[in-house]
Amino acid sequence: MSPAGAAVLLPSLRPMLAVAGTLPARQDDWAYEVKWDGMRVLAGLPGNGTVRLQSRSGRDVTAQYPELAVLPQALPAGADAILDAEIVSLGPDGRPSFGRLQERMSLQRPAEVRRAAAAAPVTAMVFDVLWLRGGQVTALPYTARRDLLAGLGIGHPRAAVPANWVGTGTLAFEWTRSAGLEGLIAKRLDSRYRPGARSRDWIKIKHLRTADVVIGGWMPEGPEAEVCRALLIGVPDPAGLRYAGRVGTGFTERDRRTLAGLLRPLAGPTPPFTANLEALREEAGRGVRWVRPVLRGEVEYLERTTGGRLRQPVWRGLRGDAADRAPY
Repeated sequence: MSPAGAAVLLPSLRPMLAVAGTLPARQDDWAYEVKWDGMRVLAGLPGNGTVRLQSRSGRDVTAQYPELAVLPQALPAGADAILDAEIVSLGPDGRPSFGRLQERMSLQRPAEVRRAAAAAPVTAMVFDVLWLRGGQVTALPYTARRDLLAGLGIGHPRAAVPANWVGTGTLAFEWTRSAGLEGLIAKRLDSRYRPGARSRDWIKIKHLRTADVVIGGWMPEGPEAEVCRALLIGVPDPAGLRYAGRVGTGFTERDRRTLAGLLRPLAGPTPPFTANLEALREEAGRGVRWVRPVLRGEVEYLERTTGGRLRQPVWRGLRGDAADRAPY
């Protein structure tokens, strides 16, 4: 702990990263935390009442979230620390909205940032500690670091230490699903914190949804447009075919060639989408080819944004008659 008013020189560290996976077979060896849908930061608190927020890439984002200047007040007086946290924008239902947070992330003008901070303040979900009271604690096991974190007594309208589950991954997974949260992070109980490393000691387990979609356009590749690079998809609604985004992952090489062969004869002069057209304008100049909306498919996605787009869609395959005709 620093003398009153003095600042401790904190080390430059990077956040530890998780790998994607499923629930561990031996659940007793792990703790389970909510996977928050927000922006990862390391919060450096040198003990003099200030805070520096560093993004996952190392960028200083302190000025974008002025409401988090109160973080030193959530710690014991004069305590210096580096905390690992996720900045989230919570809605009236208590769930984080990445779309709402994205609006904050895009603001640069100080006056706009201040207005947004007052209208919809963010919260720092603190889940780990890397440095505390003059020393680095990354070599300690997860359980010891959680004890240190609990001992700080963080409880503030702008900061919280969410509870974890120890040894009960299935229960935690089902609870986060029912609560409409993104998923879980499983953390090995004896794991140390590895700054900047991606380690299987941490496993991210997401809840994915599926949707039936209609193909309204595609982005070709190759001199004869023999390969499909991405699809523009929509979902039917009362206003017609609502544009729901672009999907470019989940395809095998065979998928890409099969889709190109099916889509070339379906060429149309204009977009078949009749709703969410403002989002569709982002695709202008990308070499999109429009098609008659007769092919259907299925995608996995993380959530629907407030604008009606499917976030992080992944292609799962054709559905209906086209799937029967496709040479798989």
